Amino acid sequence: MGESFRFLHCADLHLGAGFTGLSSVDAELGARMVGSTFAALGNLVSAAVRENVDFVVISGDVFDGEAETPLTRSRFADALAEIGVPCYVAYGNHDYRRRWESSIPLPPNAHVFGPKPHHFSFERDGVEIARIYGVSHSAKAVSKNLAEGIRGERGVYCIGAVHCDLDGPKGGLYSPCPSASLVGKDIDYWALGHIHKRAVTSKDPYVVYPGNTQGLSPKETGERGAYVVTVRGGRTVALSFVRTSDILWLDADWDISDHDDLTGFVDSNAKGLEPGSLVNVRLRGSGPLDPLLRLDPEGFVELFEARTGCRCSGLSLGTYPEVDIGARRKSGDFISAVLDYADTLSRSGRQDILDAICSTAASQSVRHLFEGMGDGELADLVDAAALLVLDKSAGAGR
Repeated sequence: MGESFRFLHCADLHLGAGFTGLSSVDAELGARMVGSTFAALGNLVSAAVRENVDFVVISGDVFDGEAETPLTRSRFADALAEIGVPCYVAYGNHDYRRRWESSIPLPPNAHVFGPKPHHFSFERDGVEIARIYGVSHSAKAVSKNLAEGIRGERGVYCIGAVHCDLDGPKGGLYSPCPSASLVGKDIDYWALGHIHKRAVTSKDPYVVYPGNTQGLSPKETGERGAYVVTVRGGRTVALSFVRTSDILWLDADWDISDHDDLTGFVDSNAKGLEPGSLVNVRLRGSGPLDPLLRLDPEGFVELFEARTGCRCSGLSLGTYPEVDIGARRKSGDFISAVLDYADTLSRSGRQDILDAICSTAASQSVRHLFEGMGDGELADLVDAAALLVLDKSAGAGR
């Protein structure tokens, strides 16, 4: 129990994720994103070798469901062989069915858990220094707690590898696992997978989600990777995060107030952005840039991408003109009537908004385009139109 060792814990590689929606809009970017999961796999291999870990634990969703092609599986097998040290794999809900398992075997250093809990021993010089327990999904939907069947043993450092939904709803589809069921099982480190966000939910015992190795959507922002875990004297003494993500999804929340130079505004705010990232830009505040942004948002995106080296994955305009909107609402003039009408319309629901937008014969011919928009997008159109009228009226008086 006194041996020191290190292991790498990762999960949710989702190799071969297709990014079909993105690919249909931007084929080049879609191809880059498809390649990103394999680039993250390469970074994972480099981290395991660089950190000189003794073994690797992979907690499910290696493959992205039906995306397990012969090439995908062979690249995973090659990566495990390159790592060299023992790799313990528990499959999850995305890769419970593996079509090429028998024809493209994993290398000898790979140890795969089956549908019933069991364990592998990690030995050094013939002495067992760690025991890795685990279980793989046998179906996409698993309503039982897979961790229930795992119990360690005192006197040896024990790890439990499970792809599960910690404290998920009872009867859920992805192995709901109450936190209480992980306590008192003589497991020192629960190596979990499924949640695409890093989380250490307990340290007695350690209960850890490493997150996914590559962000897969605009919601999965920031660095993604794995944990290198250091064990001394039978105790977990350190967790060190290592980045594996090739491409970052980022949020940029920028205030246009006090800016009248668009180029300077972008340059001053973009200093922390990593070139090549996919950035969801949210603009807020008031100032002279507001009407320019509203009239030509595509022009802003073009400038943003040219000056940052990033791609704009989304643009949200929450800016407003340099006008005292509160005072204009109380003025009792035409503009106050416009603002009141816009407030009422934006709250009235999508049908009323659609009818208002498509009130002419010309606009009726493109109604289907507006019907494809979400409720929030339609309400934003109403607000943007009102602000544009407000800005135009202010400009006329200047």
